Amino acid sequence: MSEPTTAAPEPTTAAPEYAVAAAAPETRRLHVGWIIPPFFHEIPVDVEDADAAAERLYDVVKEVLVHGTEDEQLRMFLIYATLVGELRDAGAVYAGFCAMDMGGRPSTATVAVYRIPLQGITADQVLAETYAGLRRAHPDDDLQVSDLPCGKGVVRIGGAPFTLAAEVSPTGEPVEVPRGQIQVYVPLPNDADLLVFELSTPSMEDWDFYSEIFAEIVRTLDWGTDEEAEMVTALSQAPSISDVAPDPAVVQELYACSSRVLDSLAVRGRMDQGNQVSAVTCPDCWSKGLRSACAVRHQWQVEEVEDEVLAAALGRLDGQLQAGGWFKLAETEGRSVALAADGGSGPRVSAALIPGQRRLVVEVTAPCTRTVRGAGDSVFG
Repeated sequence: MSEPTTAAPEPTTAAPEYAVAAAAPETRRLHVGWIIPPFFHEIPVDVEDADAAAERLYDVVKEVLVHGTEDEQLRMFLIYATLVGELRDAGAVYAGFCAMDMGGRPSTATVAVYRIPLQGITADQVLAETYAGLRRAHPDDDLQVSDLPCGKGVVRIGGAPFTLAAEVSPTGEPVEVPRGQIQVYVPLPNDADLLVFELSTPSMEDWDFYSEIFAEIVRTLDWGTDEEAEMVTALSQAPSISDVAPDPAVVQELYACSSRVLDSLAVRGRMDQGNQVSAVTCPDCWSKGLRSACAVRHQWQVEEVEDEVLAAALGRLDGQLQAGGWFKLAETEGRSVALAADGGSGPRVSAALIPGQRRLVVEVTAPCTRTVRGAGDSVFG
């Protein structure tokens, strides 16, 4: 495949300017994530050192144009090298491009994501001001406030033509190139950040294909607090150990505990997916360098239940277990909760809502056998 005949997008003004308060209230830190298709290649906007960024970009170019000539690789490198610093200065936290072969015809698109800090303004105010600012700047574009899986956002669809510099133009002269663009502005619920997704493509014959891909990217947007990140980290440090068979008696006790959790949730939904029991290393032992199985985990999920219903169910679970003497380890209201029996030394329950997927994932973990010895010490039964 030859290199794209047009440049990747220049960064645009991602949002209107906002007044900054003299002292902003403390807000929850949010970890934000999204999923980019594997055929997009990352532009190194996260690399501060110019030489290191250039080296990494050239490696990407050689991977994309593995069968291209050195001149083709150099032209693509120059196209994207001019953008790295500009994207970074504009606040881009991710940028990537694809170079597609559409039946022998080259096609390209670029996706960029910006995270803009805000102070002294709420999410609702951001929506209104962003809409008004974009309406003034782009009066002829399609502009609307839309309900997205991640919440409300401002969506702009319009044109963003750019000039292809002479040194990378096929004609050797500057050329103005038409380009389509979609921008989605999503204020995060901590009232401290505005996230902007941007798709740009000069390959307008492939507009429908790229716009569908971009819509799927935006749908994957998710975020979590520090507390949720700690929960995920703890869970990731409890890998299943496939060659160890869990104690059948412990498994039955876990099932009984899971039944209690399900009763507390008081929801009905699909439960035939993700139900598994495995031997694991508990997070405490893992942190001490121990890798042998010391606990048993029952993982299951409830699906096809509306997020609002599941959020209310988390509150019921929290209240009922605490009323029964359980200790709360972590919580993000309406999103996740983790509790443990016997002041933290007993079995643990964690439940987390997967936003937009109508799914609640539950893990019930038995106490570590390195500290619980014999049936007489079991908190079950």
